Amino acid sequence: MDLLEWDAATYDSLPLPHERWGAGVIERLGLRGDETVVDLGCGTGRDTERLLDELPGGRVVAVDGSVQMLDRLRERLGSRLDRVDVVQADLTQPFPEVVRGNAVMSVATFHWVPDHTALFRRVAGALPRNGRFEAEFGGQGNIAGFLQAVERAGGPTDESPWEFASREETTEALLAAGFQDVHVRLVEDPAVLERGPQLESFIATVMLAAMLRDMEPDEGRELVRRTAAELPEPVIDYVRMQVSAIRG
Repeated sequence: MDLLEWDAATYDSLPLPHERWGAGVIERLGLRGDETVVDLGCGTGRDTERLLDELPGGRVVAVDGSVQMLDRLRERLGSRLDRVDVVQADLTQPFPEVVRGNAVMSVATFHWVPDHTALFRRVAGALPRNGRFEAEFGGQGNIAGFLQAVERAGGPTDESPWEFASREETTEALLAAGFQDVHVRLVEDPAVLERGPQLESFIATVMLAAMLRDMEPDEGRELVRRTAAELPEPVIDYVRMQVSAIRG
């Protein structure tokens, strides 16, 4: 799939559960404060900003494929950019040389990458021996009810842009990439929204952005409206994969 260009301003205005997920990932890193941490799929920089707070003597390598997201990150961080390497890169390809750190984290990104075995090898290559890797992304069963609502609304069903792997598949891919002390958890974490503009904006900006870019604007707006109407409750049925591992 081609790199997705996001509506960063709208994305940043929404009540995203990603904020809570990011806080949990950063807590699991157990930082001293002087490390360099790679933030893969950094988006608009919410987690990068938190990382800088936790790293008074360290740096962040902030990586994303979206130009709009990285522009918003630069606006957010302002004078703190002296401790950030901002990298525009496709995570399906070999990482640029600058993408190296003592630890790697990622939030709500890896389900966009189809080959997790190859991806985890690239992550391992960005780490030193015993470097920590913490991530959270959509896992098996993620947004199953939401996708049924999209189908009832008449949305395309022939191809998914996401890879929602199982716990077993993820564990095997991490071990094959050379990680050890691997811990993989699937956690149900539904997001409750408000019906009306908030729900429809969330669907359009966060959930269906990849699908809508190939549709005419009026057609896309109608699909969003119908999908929202098909949801029994204004809830996105997230199932999150939480990964903790050490590079061997």
